[in-house]
Amino acid sequence: MIVRGKRPSPVTIAAIVAAVIPFVLHTWAALHGSLAQDDFVITYHAAKAGPFDFGYYFQDYHGHLAPGGFLLADLLTAWAPLDFAVLMAPVLVMQAAASALLWAVLVRCFGRRWGILVPFTMFTASPLLLVPTLWWAYAIQLAPVLLAATAALHAHVRYLADGGRWAIATVAWTVFGLAFYEKAVFIPVLIAGITVLLGVSLRRHVVLMGVFVVVLAGYAAVFLALTTSQVGQGGGPVTVGTVADMTGRMLGDTLVPGLTGGPWSGPGPGATFAASPVVARILLLLVAVAALIAGIRVGGLRAKKAWVLLALVFAADIGLSAATRLTEVGPELGSDPRYVADLTLVVSLCLAFAFLEPKPFDRPSDPVPSPAKRPLALALCLVLIASSAVGFSRLAPGLRFEHSRDFLANARASIERDPDLVLYDTTVPNDILHGWFGENARVSRVVGLIPGFHFDQPTSRMSLLDDSGAARTITGVESISRGLPGPVAGCGYTVGEEPVRVSLDTPVLGRHLLRIDYFTSDGGEGFVDRVPVWFQPGLHTMYLPIEGLFDKIDFRLSAKGAPVCLAKVDVGRPLTQ
Repeated sequence: MIVRGKRPSPVTIAAIVAAVIPFVLHTWAALHGSLAQDDFVITYHAAKAGPFDFGYYFQDYHGHLAPGGFLLADLLTAWAPLDFAVLMAPVLVMQAAASALLWAVLVRCFGRRWGILVPFTMFTASPLLLVPTLWWAYAIQLAPVLLAATAALHAHVRYLADGGRWAIATVAWTVFGLAFYEKAVFIPVLIAGITVLLGVSLRRHVVLMGVFVVVLAGYAAVFLALTTSQVGQGGGPVTVGTVADMTGRMLGDTLVPGLTGGPWSGPGPGATFAASPVVARILLLLVAVAALIAGIRVGGLRAKKAWVLLALVFAADIGLSAATRLTEVGPELGSDPRYVADLTLVVSLCLAFAFLEPKPFDRPSDPVPSPAKRPLALALCLVLIASSAVGFSRLAPGLRFEHSRDFLANARASIERDPDLVLYDTTVPNDILHGWFGENARVSRVVGLIPGFHFDQPTSRMSLLDDSGAARTITGVESISRGLPGPVAGCGYTVGEEPVRVSLDTPVLGRHLLRIDYFTSDGGEGFVDRVPVWFQPGLHTMYLPIEGLFDKIDFRLSAKGAPVCLAKVDVGRPLTQ
């Protein structure tokens, strides 16, 4: 007897297409994107942290605890600093694996039937997942949680069917997700909900549920001990009106359009989606309500349970957002897909359970796919993919950070042209690294990992990067304070081994550039305000950044030698060619 390889079923082939097309579009956009904002801060500090620096891994990052993400950043930065393709590669692998695992879960629960193709495509093609994960800092939070959730669900379904040690994998994947993003706390909720929807009593698995309670309690203890509360950090109000406004935006502007391939109006400010026209939003909400009603008519009690599970997770998302970010951002955060992207998986699963009857575990064979349902399933999937292609093409440019990519390219070109470049560490445009990052909003955090760059070193030839990333030579300072004239005619101040203090005519506070015009007959080492410097023989200018409160500048030589004449001392802002 000749044994032939089993050919994929038409349903499986359609699922592969539904997964591959959005994945290819996402990969193309991701590999043509760039680092921006938190990405630079995370990778810079990863490079500066020591090997296996647990202080870095378990840092409180704006209320997030993500040791897994910081470990990944550490490894990838050590391998290829600022290489966006390398940084995005694990994200793309995890997203592909999550899609494959979701398909395996749906097949195990319902069999290979045309009906599961629609919720699967809703997951793979949703701009709620494809667009915000172009931003690497968010992608290393969400992609691992999606992988953890789908892998935990797959292991749990195997456990419900076969028993054995699959329960250990379910818990392990949950812990994996918690290492990257606090929203992994919803995985046990999803596990419990799917158990009920499969018709299995939770009382039969009380030990597993108890383990989840212990895991979540331990995670909560560690999280609260290592992070500062983000509740009410901003100055905005949290009222019924602001919460309702935020919820309406989440639902009407972001979640419902995002599940159907939109919105199609392009990006909004920051990472937000621009709202679709009012008519489109109303029509989509009506379609969503119709789907809820139709699900109940088809699935009965099972559908009601599915919608309750979805409502619980959505309410939890609203509560977390209202408590931690609403006061800082305002109701506009409802237009940001990052706050509802995790619901894509939940909606896909709940939709499947509402409209499809699960396959009994004791029936090994799949139900025969209904040919009558194939045209409808394929039509809906094609609409979702086409809609997603349009929506994604309009939304993706908002998070590809082209200015940041060009800034890095110009900076690399500058250091290649002048390997001896010394930069004054200035701020960068807000769309590259926003000023609210404080001390981290500097050029050194953006290009500091590019080999060859030096910052804020005393030098006779200093440059800075302009808003395009190109190096501009500093030719002087726009003076806001000057050193008082020296007592020695034709010399100014004579600097030797004894400290010489040059008083400023106006005290200065903050970060400024110090310009020193000097001459000496012989070079020598010295100090300017405790910073080691080298005085070159002849007539020269030295630039040195200073930061703090200054009403005087101290100078001295390190050893005996020819004195240095300080002709002029200026403090101010750099002037460039």
